Amino acid sequence: MIIINNISDFFDNSAIIFVNSKIKKEKTIILNDLVFFIDSLNKINSINILNAKKYLIKNKKFYVDKIENYALIKQIANENNLIFDVPKKFVYAEIKARKTHPRSEKLFVLNLFDGTSIFDIVTNTLETEQGRVIVIALPGSTTFSGKDILEGKVLDINSPGMVVSYRTLGINRDGLIFGTKDDIGKEFEF
Repeated sequence: MIIINNISDFFDNSAIIFVNSKIKKEKTIILNDLVFFIDSLNKINSINILNAKKYLIKNKKFYVDKIENYALIKQIANENNLIFDVPKKFVYAEIKARKTHPRSEKLFVLNLFDGTSIFDIVTNTLETEQGRVIVIALPGSTTFSGKDILEGKVLDINSPGMVVSYRTLGINRDGLIFGTKDDIGKEFEF
């Protein structure tokens, strides 16, 4: 899924598509009303859209969608040898275990299963109990506030992602996003 931020409230008829925040912005390619931010291999980090209506951007502030729903953008990128490397962004994962961080009593290390792999994420949220299914942001994601989610460490513990709340995604609701065991591995759509 790609992430779309409709910024028409601030810049008339404009939007940003976040493709993959793991890709380093090294070059800018301007193709009419599209501005592509790419790396040296032509992989796309993000796209500024200067004519949102033309490219059928929804009248919604912040949302995820399939790149296939934006055929004209995909066609222009393909014609210019620009590459969409689109990782999963916001995924349901089951908390297999939760332990206190070895260097901080205010942090927890969650052992998570996302349907294909098991990994740890560091969090400070208290609602993260073993057995619950939550939504996490994986590396390559961008939050509503514009924060890029990258692989990193929190007090020497690898934490490839973060736990997601509704507000993290610009949804006017409190709390974490929970799912069922049937949701594990699926992308959260909003």
